[in-house]
Amino acid sequence: MKRRFLGVTGFVCGIFLLAAAVVSAHDFWLVPTLFRVKPGAKVALNTGDTFPASEGAVKPERLESVSLIHPGGTTALTTFRTEGKSTIVDATMPKAAGGAIVEVVIKPIATKQSRASFDEFVKHEGLDQIAARLAGEKERRLEERRTYAKYAKTLLRVGSGKGAVDLYKKPLNHRLEIIPYADPYSLTPGERFPVRLLFDGKPLVNARLVVGSANAATATQSEMPGVRTDSQGCARLQLDKTGGAHYIHALYMIEAADKTNVEWESFWATLTFEARR
Repeated sequence: MKRRFLGVTGFVCGIFLLAAAVVSAHDFWLVPTLFRVKPGAKVALNTGDTFPASEGAVKPERLESVSLIHPGGTTALTTFRTEGKSTIVDATMPKAAGGAIVEVVIKPIATKQSRASFDEFVKHEGLDQIAARLAGEKERRLEERRTYAKYAKTLLRVGSGKGAVDLYKKPLNHRLEIIPYADPYSLTPGERFPVRLLFDGKPLVNARLVVGSANAATATQSEMPGVRTDSQGCARLQLDKTGGAHYIHALYMIEAADKTNVEWESFWATLTFEARR
């Protein structure tokens, strides 16, 4: 599957759910048509179901929070509308040059999968410890029940970017979160991008991160080896030599504390940004 971004048309920022290649998994991405916006410009956030086009609007009640983070503070975005197969919320960029982050949190929802489907999902996402544990169990349930919560953010550059400072690495207290340790707008094409993966605010060790770009045809996530985090939860990800729009994906799963309704809790995190061309 090729990762493609929408063409530039005004100041529109699209959020899309990306259909994964197996087990009907769906990822959640913020995919701006413009990562570089003018101060004060109005940006529409557009939700869909299949990257990059939309197959169905995301119901507003599934959105736990949508926020614009900028040097002056945080603005909650609460007014949504449906246009065709998309859900849209408008946001106005800061009037001063600098940086901004848009975040979206999807409420946890429960699902269930057959044993075979769940095993394929675990393999697909590189959840090796869980896969090894399941392989060692003599008796297995016929189906597995889990919840999934999703956290997405995108890094924007406002105007010249002057005054952006270190906003890009501001933790947003998502349960699973990718934290950049360099400003992607300052990196040269092909440079390695240092990031840290946190779960409940603590470094997540030996977790798989996948990175891709808009400018190069890439394999499906299941075919990507990904990069594993080190003992500090850090990894250095290879950016596309042609620069442009990029995404990073991570997933983590734990056993549910109360197994009355589900056996597992899964958490998804994505980060999108634009590297210098």
